[in-house]
Amino acid sequence: MSRGRTRAALLAATIAALASRAQATALDATRAASASANVAEEARILQLARRATFGATPELRDEIRQLGRARWLDQQLAPGAITDRALAERLAVYPALGMDSAALLASYPQAKDGSMAMDAVGRPGRVLAEVSSDLVTRAVHARAQLSEVMTDFWLNHFSVFAADGPNRWAGVSWVRDSIRPHGLGRFRDLLGATASGPAMLYYLDNYLSTAEGARTRRKSSGLNENYARELMELHTLGVTGGYTQADVEEVARVFTGWTITPLRSGRIEFVFAPWLHDGGAKTVLGRRIAPGGRAEGEAVLDLLAREPATAEHVVRKLVSRFVADVPPEALVQRAKQVWLRTDGDLAQVMRTILESDELFRASSRGAKVKSPLELVASALRAAGADVRLGLVPARLVADLGQPILRAEPPTGWQETADAVVTAGGMVTRFDVATQIARNRVPGVRIDASRWASLARGAGGVDALAQEILLAPPSDATRAALVEARDAGATPELLAALVLSSPEFQQQ
Repeated sequence: MSRGRTRAALLAATIAALASRAQATALDATRAASASANVAEEARILQLARRATFGATPELRDEIRQLGRARWLDQQLAPGAITDRALAERLAVYPALGMDSAALLASYPQAKDGSMAMDAVGRPGRVLAEVSSDLVTRAVHARAQLSEVMTDFWLNHFSVFAADGPNRWAGVSWVRDSIRPHGLGRFRDLLGATASGPAMLYYLDNYLSTAEGARTRRKSSGLNENYARELMELHTLGVTGGYTQADVEEVARVFTGWTITPLRSGRIEFVFAPWLHDGGAKTVLGRRIAPGGRAEGEAVLDLLAREPATAEHVVRKLVSRFVADVPPEALVQRAKQVWLRTDGDLAQVMRTILESDELFRASSRGAKVKSPLELVASALRAAGADVRLGLVPARLVADLGQPILRAEPPTGWQETADAVVTAGGMVTRFDVATQIARNRVPGVRIDASRWASLARGAGGVDALAQEILLAPPSDATRAALVEARDAGATPELLAALVLSSPEFQQQ
C-alpha cells in the first residue's frame, strides 16, 4: 500500500473512531438526561401522592406512574365517577351513616342519665363514633383519596362541635350531605350547604337568632351575631376582608329565621321561619339587600362567595394545606385568579395547586408535618392495614390531640407544624406507631410478619425503611435503625421507629 493510501486509510479510520465516540458520548448524554428526567418525575409522583392523599404507598405510586400524573389527577378531581364497592362494603358496618335524622333519633335515643356512651350501640355517642370511624376508614381505603383530603380540609374550615345537643345526631348529615359532596364542586354550593346545615345552625347559635320582639318558644330570642361573624371572618372574607361591625349586625339580621326543628319534633332539619325573620331593609358591604325572607340569605351568600377577599382567604388556606405552611405568594395569586375566573370552581383551583411548580420544588418536600388524622391514616396505609372497624383508629387520632369533629373553637383543628408538634405529642406518636407496627389496634388487621422478611439480612434496615418511606432514609434515621437493630430490636420495633422518623412525620 502506498504511503498516500496508508495515510488516507488512517485518516478514514480516525474519522470513523471519532464519529463512533461522538455517537457514544451523545448516547450516554441522552441516557443520563433520560435517567435524570425519570428521577425527577419519580420525585414528583411521590410528592403528589403524599399531598393529594392520606399517604403514599407502593401501589399508589405504581398507579400514578402507570396512568401519568395528569390522568390520575383528572380522575381524583372527579370523585363522583370513581366506583368503590370495596369501600362501600367496609362502611356497611356503620348503620348510622345511612339514616336520616328521624331514624337516628329513634335508633339512638338519649340515655336517661344523659351519658354519651361513645361506643355503646343504641346511644347518641355511638353516632359520632361511627361518623369518626367512617372518616378514618375512608382515609385509609378510599380510592377517591383527594375527595377525602378535601373533606378533612372543609371539616376544619367549616368547623362544628358534634358532641353536644342535636349535633350528636346531626353530625351524620353534616359530613354526608353538607361537606363531602361539595368538596371539589363550586364554593358557593358548599357555602350554601353549610349555611343551612343543622349542625352549623346549632353550633353557632343561629337557630336562636330572631328579629327583635319576635314571639318564640325557644329559651331566648333576639339577634345573635355568632354565625354572621364567623361566616365573614372564617368561612369567607377573612379577618382582613374589609367588613365592619355594622356588616356583622346586618348579616345577622339577614339570617334571622334560619333555624332548625326542635328535638321534640322527632327530626333535626333546617327550616326557614318567616315569623322570626327581620324583614327590614339591610345593607351588607355597601350593597342593598332587598327584602325577601330566605332569599336575603341566599343573596348574601352569593355576594360573599364572589368577593375577591373570599378567594384570597380560602385559596391561601388551601395552598398552606397542600404546599407549605407559609404559602408561596405567587401560587396564591395564580390560584386566586382561577377562582375568580371560574366562579369558585374548587376542582380547577385544586388542579392549579396540584400541578404547580411550587408543589414540586425541593423546598416543598417534607415542608408539612402530618396532622393526627394524616399520621394515623398514613401509618395504616404504609402498614398495609385492613381496617374492619374504625372505632379504635379514630380513638388514636383523639389520643394525638385532635378528636374528630370535636374541636370546640370555630377555627377547627390547626394543621401547621407549630400546632401539631410538641414534645409530649411526639411520644404519643411513637406509641401509636408501635401499636400499628405490632398489629395491636383492635378492629384492624396488619400482617406484622412482613417486617421480619423485609428486615432480614445485611440490607434489611434499608429495605424496611424503603418499603415504608418509598425513599432512602436520612443518614440520621438509618444510623438510629442500625443501632436499634444491633441492640436487638425486633422487626416490629424497627418498623415503629421508621413510622416515627422525621421523614415519615413529614409530608
